[in-house]
Amino acid sequence: MKRTRISVILALALLALSACGPEPTPTLSVIDAQNTAIVAAFAALTQTQAAIPTATETPIPPTSTLTFTPAPTFTPFPTVVPPTLPDTSATDPCNEPPPQEPTGALVKVKFLNKSDGTVNLAFGMTQENTQDECGTYNFTIGRYEEPEVTVLAACYWGYAWILDPESIAKTPDNLCMTDASKSYTVWITSEIISFH
Repeated sequence: MKRTRISVILALALLALSACGPEPTPTLSVIDAQNTAIVAAFAALTQTQAAIPTATETPIPPTSTLTFTPAPTFTPFPTVVPPTLPDTSATDPCNEPPPQEPTGALVKVKFLNKSDGTVNLAFGMTQENTQDECGTYNFTIGRYEEPEVTVLAACYWGYAWILDPESIAKTPDNLCMTDASKSYTVWITSEIISFH
C-alpha cells in the first residue's frame, strides 16, 4: 500500500512540475503563413518602386539651322513621240476565264486530289471549240477532296500548285474530254495530272 501512495505522490509531483514548465512555441496556421508572404511581396514591390529614379528634364540640344539652296534649273527634254503600243485586243481567249453561260457541249469531270496537300489547279483549254469558246478554269481542291465539276468539252492542259508539302504537278499530255455522254476522272498527284 505504501508503494502505491509513493507512486501517486510522485505522479502528482511530476504533473505539478510539468505545469510550471515553459509554454510551447506557437506555430503559424496556413492562412497566417500566406498572409505573411503577401505582405512581404508587397513590401518588396514598394521598395523596388521607391528605388526607381524620378524623371528629370534634360536640356534640349540646339538644333542646326537649315539653309536653303535652290535647285539648278534644267532645260526641258525634247518632245519625243511614243512608240506605237502593241495591240492588246488580240489576247488568247484560252487564257481568260471561260464563258459564264457556255453554248458548247459540256462534260463532267471528277478531280481526285491524291497529292497529300491543298491544290490550286489551273485547267485550260488548248484551243477554241466550234462555238469560238475557250477558257481556263481555276479550282482550289482540299486535301483528299473529290469535287465533280462541269467544263466545256475540249482538250485540256493542267497545272497544279500543291501546298504543304509544296510541289508542282502538270499534265504530261493534253487531256481530251470531248464525249459529253461520258464522265471523266482526273487524278492529281504530287507530280502528275492524268486520267484514271
